[in-house]
Amino acid sequence: MIGLMRVRAWAAAVLLILSTVVASAQEPAPAIDAPSANDLHEFTRLLADDRIQNWLQEQANDAEAAAPQNIKSIREQLAEATDHVGARVADLSAAWASFSEAPEVIAQKWREQLTPDRRVRSLTFALIFLFFGAGLEWLSRQYTNPLRRRIEFSTFKRPRERLFAALTRTALAFVGLTMFAIGSIGAFSTIDWPPLLRTLILAALVGILSVRAINSLTKLFLAPRVPQLRLLPVGDKMARVTGQAIMFFSAMVIFAVSLIDVFDQLTTSDVQGRMAPETLSVAVLFAVLLLVAALLLIAICFAQARKHSDALSDRSMARWRIHLSLLSALVFVTWLFDVRALMWTVLSIGLAIPILKLLRAWTDMTFDQVIADFRAKAERAAPPAEASELADAVIEEEESADPAPIIDPYETYRPIAQRLIRFAMFIALGLTLALIWNAGIFENSENPTVAQRLFSILIDSAAAVLIADLIWTWGKSSIDRRLAAYKPPEDGQAPGPEARMATLLPLLRVVLMVTLLSMVVMSVLSSMGVNIAPILAGASVMGIAIGFGAQSLVKDVVSGIFFLVDDAFRVGEYVEIDQLRGTVEKISIRSLQIRHHRGAVHTLPFGELKSMTNYSRDWVIMKLEFRVPFDTDLQLVKKIVKKVGAELKANEHYGDSILDTLKSQGVRRMEEFNMVVGVKFMTRPGEQWLVRRDAYQKVRDAFEANGIRMAERNVKVEIAGDQPLTEEERKAVTAAAQDAITQPVTPGVVPDEP
Repeated sequence: MIGLMRVRAWAAAVLLILSTVVASAQEPAPAIDAPSANDLHEFTRLLADDRIQNWLQEQANDAEAAAPQNIKSIREQLAEATDHVGARVADLSAAWASFSEAPEVIAQKWREQLTPDRRVRSLTFALIFLFFGAGLEWLSRQYTNPLRRRIEFSTFKRPRERLFAALTRTALAFVGLTMFAIGSIGAFSTIDWPPLLRTLILAALVGILSVRAINSLTKLFLAPRVPQLRLLPVGDKMARVTGQAIMFFSAMVIFAVSLIDVFDQLTTSDVQGRMAPETLSVAVLFAVLLLVAALLLIAICFAQARKHSDALSDRSMARWRIHLSLLSALVFVTWLFDVRALMWTVLSIGLAIPILKLLRAWTDMTFDQVIADFRAKAERAAPPAEASELADAVIEEEESADPAPIIDPYETYRPIAQRLIRFAMFIALGLTLALIWNAGIFENSENPTVAQRLFSILIDSAAAVLIADLIWTWGKSSIDRRLAAYKPPEDGQAPGPEARMATLLPLLRVVLMVTLLSMVVMSVLSSMGVNIAPILAGASVMGIAIGFGAQSLVKDVVSGIFFLVDDAFRVGEYVEIDQLRGTVEKISIRSLQIRHHRGAVHTLPFGELKSMTNYSRDWVIMKLEFRVPFDTDLQLVKKIVKKVGAELKANEHYGDSILDTLKSQGVRRMEEFNMVVGVKFMTRPGEQWLVRRDAYQKVRDAFEANGIRMAERNVKVEIAGDQPLTEEERKAVTAAAQDAITQPVTPGVVPDEP
């Protein structure tokens, strides 16, 4: 290594001298004397110095890094990939031709590398360091077994406690595995092994550690023997079968990869980076066996799932079985043609889909358990009287025609958790693909490759879309939960202040969706290299043009904003606008929809609203009039009205809505045939109609019970003379009297009310 560094230093010095000569050759150079012997000796001494050599090496590396990279085009990359596949096909043909000779060749190489005494000594040393590693693991287990047993025999009520216990149990397993690795690898490194034995034993050791690590991770999620620590919603039988299948297949894969590496070292090929035909034939045989084993294990697992699981339908299980079988076949084909990047891409994407489904199922199971625990805790915390009242309320709610929905507070966070898991899964998948294709997304290269640009665009776009989806899910879930908790008022009742929430939240949801879509589109265009400044300027100019061309639309939108800010009306309120009456049913950015109590729907743009009367705010005063004869006892009338007011106030249906009960106002005016007694009361908006109906009925019945009759119009006709009237004269007199007491009704609009 030192000799090579010296050669590089001499070469750099010569290149430096030549570059100086070439630079100085551009102008006539003055005569330079030849170096003396002392100068040459000093120059040689400096070149032999390690510091000078390191400095020259760093300068050469910096110059090489600063040199422009030769970026290959897509056509060149496709040509290289095609040549690589063609070479792989040729290797497969050679492997097929030498398939029958492969065992003899490998056995001969094995006998040449390992003599019988080396085999015995190597086996002895291997057993020793495995025993040493197992001993350290046994000591660690003596300290961790009590905690592990306490975890396995405990009962966990909360999902958080179950998750923490499962993670602790897995951490204890990894502690023992780490101690085994330290002991075995430490003992292994103290022995001087032959190259082949070193590769073989190290591969076996890494295989054992890998299989045990996979076993620990499988127990974390499936826990075949400890159902209370199981994180995935599967049965005991299914958990055992799936865990055994995963362990068996992973052991086969690790064993096959380890043997192929050993065989590759035994039989080296003439071409660098390519397997010998004998090793390749064995590798293809192992790959075929792995494919058959994978298909058989998939069939067994889904047969057990169909027998012991009700979580998936037959159609869904058949779809997943086809998915995993095709994934295994594609991985085999891509490995066979040595397209490693494509193989890892197919494997990553194919496994990401079921993993995402399992995580979603785990999230649903966790939230279901949390919700069940929350409800059980609420029932236990409720006192007996309150619990009985709650039971009565539930019975009445079930008997009612339209029960109110029960909204659990944890349901809001379920879609957010699912989106977070999906977001993390997609980010991990993107980073994995970037590493597989060597995209170099974290490198600041002035001349990025096509793969780097493509992955940069995909990751930026995916991040923008996933973040927007997460924000939209959170906002939409919160708004929907608030809207679901809102109970609209009953017919004839005015909505309360919570109706403002039901009015503004749908508009806020639309604004949030439009804002997120705009931001995502701009972010994607910006990541693709599109300059969005002209787009924003053009959108501004277009917005101004549209504003001038559609002034009425702009007027409607602006007027609607100010109406909503002023809180002039809410959904469910009864309003009157320019001879139109009805209940506010829907509010958009531009218009207002009012439904008349007879069914008609009126749509009014906000810009056309001049004035509005709201009948559903704060309180309403209703005035009634009763016509009684002139000889009526007014003190008795006052007592009767007060008594009726007390009865109305005590009514269980609308008594709480009466703010000021029925009161007599005395004589309001005198008319020709009677006097008018006034009565008034105050209620919450919407309740006045029902109270007025009962007030009329009860006052009339109370007047009749106390001998007070309602005034009637009559005319007394006196006829001079004592002669009896004929029938025609009697009819004429009756008609004249009727005309005298009947007043003409002025035509007009009949007052309307809900």
